[in-house]
This record gives sequence, structure tokens and C-alpha cells, in this order.
Amino acid sequence: MTRVPGSNRSVRWRYLAAFLAFAVLATLYAPAAAKTPLAPSVDMSRMYGGWYIVATIPNPFERGMVAPYDVYSAASDGGIKEDFYMRRGSFTATRQHAVVHDWIKPGTNNAAWTTQIIWPLRLPFLVLYVDPQYRYVIFGEDIHSIGWIYAREPHLSDADYAEALTHFKAAGYDPTKLRRVVQTPDQIGQPGFWSDGIH
Repeated sequence: MTRVPGSNRSVRWRYLAAFLAFAVLATLYAPAAAKTPLAPSVDMSRMYGGWYIVATIPNPFERGMVAPYDVYSAASDGGIKEDFYMRRGSFTATRQHAVVHDWIKPGTNNAAWTTQIIWPLRLPFLVLYVDPQYRYVIFGEDIHSIGWIYAREPHLSDADYAEALTHFKAAGYDPTKLRRVVQTPDQIGQPGFWSDGIH
């Protein structure tokens, strides 16, 4: 993880790093799992740009995260540059920024990625479904312990959210485990939103 000046002393990034390290170890040591079906094809020219993280499977390390936002762009080495932004605990907290490097596995039509948060470990990061208009995308992994919905707008309509959950179920996930991520202050405490640790 590369941290920008001004945020590199924040211990909060250790929680993010620990979460991703946990996911890597879970993947390495879990019993063999069936391969999760991937999106048939991902058009990277449409994938690049900004995405709001609008849903996640709650976990200790993302607790209190508000307004998470990812920006993907082409890296000079052929991989993907990921600029990740978030606040922790409240909308008045300092906005934090990390730069992450992702890679695309050849022969997967751009649907199987790996992300390197902590050197030298790489975490599988799979594109499970992409909306035909690229309004939202679903990411996950084979043991189904973590998963996310990303969207181009900070709020995904109830209809689109329900549709996204059907795609999670088709990929082998229990969709009832997902919770919406707080992107705007009016969402704090609302039904279906994960508001733990946010004030």
C-alpha cells in the first residue's frame, strides 16, 4: 500500500491492511472451494473511472467506513492503478487515500484480478457481474467471505440493489449477509445500511 503524505501516520490504515491480509490467509488455508462463476467479459475502457462502494459483507476491519470511493485507471505496466478514498467514523473525519496496484489474470476476459495491498501478498479480486450499462459491478472471491457492490452513483436504487443481490446468490453467496455502505449522512441508521461505528 502506498500512503499519501498527511495520512501515512494514521493507524486506521492498519485495519484495512489487516482485513485484506485476513482475506488472503482465509483464501490460502480454507478447504478447496468451487470456482465462483465470473462475469463473461469485462470492458476495461468502461470499467475505468470512479466507483462508489455501496454494499459490503460486514467485517471488523471495514467497521465505521463512510463514503468509500475507488478510481481505476490503466497502470503504466499494463496493470490497473487503484486510488482508494474513505473516511472513518464520520463525515467530518479526514479523508484518507491509498494507491493500490491490481493485475488482470490472462485468459479471463478481464474478470479475474489480483490486488496487492500488502507486499508480497496478492488477494484474488473477482468480477462476478457487470451491469450491461456499467452502472454497477459486483466483486468477490471463491470462498465467499467478502464481497462488494460498486456503483457509479453513491446511491443504488432499490430495484438495482435487489437485482444485484440475485447475481450474488447466483455466484454462490448468501445475499442476506450484505449490507449497504453509508455514502451520505442521511443514510446513517437507515434500515439495511451498515452504520456500526459511525456517528
